[in-house]
Amino acid sequence: MDSTLACARTSSASAAAVTPSRRVALIAALLASAVVLGLVESTLPSVALVPWLRIGLANLAVVIALVCFGVRAAGLVSLGRVVIVAVATGTLWSPVFAMSVGGAVASLVVMAALSATLRGITPVGVSAAGSAAHVLAQFVVASVLVDTPSLLVLAPPSVLAALALGAVIGLIAQAVVSRMPWR
Repeated sequence: MDSTLACARTSSASAAAVTPSRRVALIAALLASAVVLGLVESTLPSVALVPWLRIGLANLAVVIALVCFGVRAAGLVSLGRVVIVAVATGTLWSPVFAMSVGGAVASLVVMAALSATLRGITPVGVSAAGSAAHVLAQFVVASVLVDTPSLLVLAPPSVLAALALGAVIGLIAQAVVSRMPWR
């Protein structure tokens, strides 16, 4: 099966460096993928025991952008997705939007810091840490919005679940990145 980013291949058998215009196109494709995955995930039913827990499918595109194109591209994909999905779902400037932005920023900061400081870290580790940071930041923002720290009691089990789900997303990202001919 061909890679989902097969457009990155050159016409010759050998892979060429990514040109600036190809880079823009690939980052735009990752943003569009993140938006679609975010919208799809927003329509999925919640799990009865943990209704706030989501898989984090859209973060797949963010991790791929970080690994392939760096922090700026990952930030564009992450925050662009948050804004576009919020506009599409009618949650722009709502508490849900504040929680999404808080989670996205925290996740991006943690993933960027780990990528910059730990040279051998894989997409699995980056994604797991980013997922945990995302969930923790969302709980902090929610606690501030409702003016009670009691919500933070739910954070530890949610962060553990986020670590596992983030690792799964990281495994998928690692598989996708490994199939890119110019990597």
